[in-house]
Amino acid sequence: MVKCVSLIIINCLIIIHNNYVKKESAMKLDIIAVYENLDDYLLDMEKENADFEMLWDKYAIKPYWEKISQWAPFDMSDRKPQPIKNISKLKQQIEVMRNIDINDIKHRFMQIVNTLPNYDDDPIVIAIYPVDDDNLIVKENQNGVWGVNVFGNILLNINPLAKNYLEWIPYVFAHEYHHSVWGNYWHVVHGGRTGKFIESMLIDGQADAFAKSFNQSLNPKWISQISEEQEEELWNKHYSKLLNYTDVDYGKYMFGDDEEGIPWCAGYFFGYRIVEYFKRNYPYTSEKEMIEMNSDEIYDMSGYGQNNK
Repeated sequence: MVKCVSLIIINCLIIIHNNYVKKESAMKLDIIAVYENLDDYLLDMEKENADFEMLWDKYAIKPYWEKISQWAPFDMSDRKPQPIKNISKLKQQIEVMRNIDINDIKHRFMQIVNTLPNYDDDPIVIAIYPVDDDNLIVKENQNGVWGVNVFGNILLNINPLAKNYLEWIPYVFAHEYHHSVWGNYWHVVHGGRTGKFIESMLIDGQADAFAKSFNQSLNPKWISQISEEQEEELWNKHYSKLLNYTDVDYGKYMFGDDEEGIPWCAGYFFGYRIVEYFKRNYPYTSEKEMIEMNSDEIYDMSGYGQNNK
């Protein structure tokens, strides 16, 4: 009898294991290395009076955009990668990018995906583009890599001429993938986004905390550039007063405004700080559990800045 029960338990565990493995491997990543397909763009750009915007759209956008934006319920053209006019630099970039080991990148991406399963098994399209070397914010402040989410699919814009750019590719993917999972839950599965500014900050705060968990040695400038003195001043003067607003100047308070004394990416900084405080208080709360919590709850439980209320 004991032997039979043991066999039943073992068989059940095997079934559970197999179902888990099947679920874990169900997510598919479709990586499009756009930089490998720009030879015709380079050739046409060397012709007299070449229209770089038209050519970029023809060779770099139109062949891929329908697939990249397939899930978007509204126009997201503002997220299209920008054309690159500097052909000599672009040639250098493409030469370097051809050495990227896509299989290794995909393996690292899958490790991230398996850590935080999505709410469905729809494949995620990841399009990898070069980004203009003249974009110094990306090159110097974002380690040559920045990403954007196109309603579940992901654009990775890379400048391989930036120092240590390779180690930042998985970080940026993890950040954007977290957005995909968060967006899937709050737009599709659950619904009910509040539109509050605290929610906007915490979307990115959670994404950065998730991305950083894979490599604690990486310290992005956008979540570490503000001193303690600045932090207290900015919080009391601006951010503590904006949390429940739904009509905040997003560009100003998320990305900064020098004229108004708002540092670059200050909204990202405060979003991460709030999540950091929450995780100190509740270290065993999983990423999935946190995604399913509303922003007000996360903020209240974090205790961040609330002694000044």
